[in-house]
Amino acid sequence: MKRRSLLTLAGLGLLAPGALSACSSDSANTSQPSGSGATVLDVLRVHTPTTLAYAAPMTSFGTYGNLDALVGQVKKDTWASADVLKSLLVNGETDLAATPSYAAANLFTKGVPLRLIAIQVWGMLYIVGPADSSAQGLEALRGATVGVPMPNNTPDLIFRYLIGQKGWNADTDLSIRSYTEGQEALNAMLTGEVEYAVLPEHAASACLAKAEQQGSTLERTVNLQELWAEVTGGKARFPMAGLVMPQTLTDSHPELVGAVLNELEAAVADVNAVPDATVQAISEANDVPVPVVKEVIPRLQLEIVPAATAQDELEDYYTRLSTLNSDIIGGSLPANDFYLADPR
Repeated sequence: MKRRSLLTLAGLGLLAPGALSACSSDSANTSQPSGSGATVLDVLRVHTPTTLAYAAPMTSFGTYGNLDALVGQVKKDTWASADVLKSLLVNGETDLAATPSYAAANLFTKGVPLRLIAIQVWGMLYIVGPADSSAQGLEALRGATVGVPMPNNTPDLIFRYLIGQKGWNADTDLSIRSYTEGQEALNAMLTGEVEYAVLPEHAASACLAKAEQQGSTLERTVNLQELWAEVTGGKARFPMAGLVMPQTLTDSHPELVGAVLNELEAAVADVNAVPDATVQAISEANDVPVPVVKEVIPRLQLEIVPAATAQDELEDYYTRLSTLNSDIIGGSLPANDFYLADPR
């Protein structure tokens, strides 16, 4: 795997107060007044991580025509670390950025003037284990060693929350071995260092494929989205990651926000339909084999839901994870204006 997981974001919960200056209004990007009839932005600067959950829809983002009347061109780039993402947002160097939903809440709560415009990724976490382990489900992990990436971040918190709700003691009912990144947990699984691993997509699919190449058989032991539904009584999904824009743009150009949402919906609908041309483009752009792309797309749970529409699910998600670590959202639920209403 050459791609880093969206979830390798340890550190966003430790944002230094001194770094929380307002986004700079002095930007190289030209903005026109609302209602001027002119292009709003010469360039729409988009920044996403290099996980398929964002890379897949962003492969053709900007080509569906929804931005043509408002944006001169779309410039897409990636971010590879929490510090880079923070810098982009704090210094006004991005117009649209993908981020874990808890990280967006953390930045907002600590004073960064941004707005969550939509949730896009609705959970893509799995426990991978030996052949035939899925028949036992979660019980297969009892007494086993489980590799869990990113302590005190999404995979770790989701896993610990769910097993806790099922009555397990994380210190005595199993052995959790922590890893800094998803790739490390994946490697530990393949080398036999751990018996099970909590992995996001597309790392989970890559792990299964690599094991097969090595002559062994692994499978998805537990779908954590389904376990979430069992524990919460809700849907088999959680608002894992979304997109933010600077408050300066959302306040002054609601028409741009609407156009961005339309473009995102078009891109996600195209990807979810899994047409051959789109799959081929995603494969080539992200160096992921076509069969893996086809297998992973349905498991990414891509759906564009405007932030205000998703507010109840987000607050439930934040509240549940905060029982383990309230620092991930900055210590308290974000104010209502964090959740931008759909301007369309």
